[in-house]
Amino acid sequence: MDTEASRKLVLDYLTAQGSGDGAKMVSLLDPNVVWRPPAAAGLGVPKGREAVLGAMAEAGTKFFDLATMKVDVKWIVAEGDKVVIRQHAKAKTTRGRDYENEYVWVYLCRDGKIVEIEEHTDSQRFKEIVID
Repeated sequence: MDTEASRKLVLDYLTAQGSGDGAKMVSLLDPNVVWRPPAAAGLGVPKGREAVLGAMAEAGTKFFDLATMKVDVKWIVAEGDKVVIRQHAKAKTTRGRDYENEYVWVYLCRDGKIVEIEEHTDSQRFKEIVID
């Protein structure tokens, strides 16, 4: 895919994710999409659209009070079929703790769909605040 098409695809996905538009998210993900979350989250590597969306939804409600979640996109870099996004996230955990962390998401796009999502964050900070 070309750079602008990849950028638009990922921004459309983030908009759908932020508004809870599951049908739109489904339409933007490849049926065989792979999500690579940080190992500290203990989620494995979900494969397939339903497994990825299910694992993301489960992780969100397991770890965070989603009503308090605020995500700020700091910057976006796109080149060809790759899009990298830097975000700052802030929320209350399900245990009532304040959580803030930086995230880098790497998206791989092909044939008008997102085929791979890599999530990078400060795993130690996540573990200490959210898991421990």
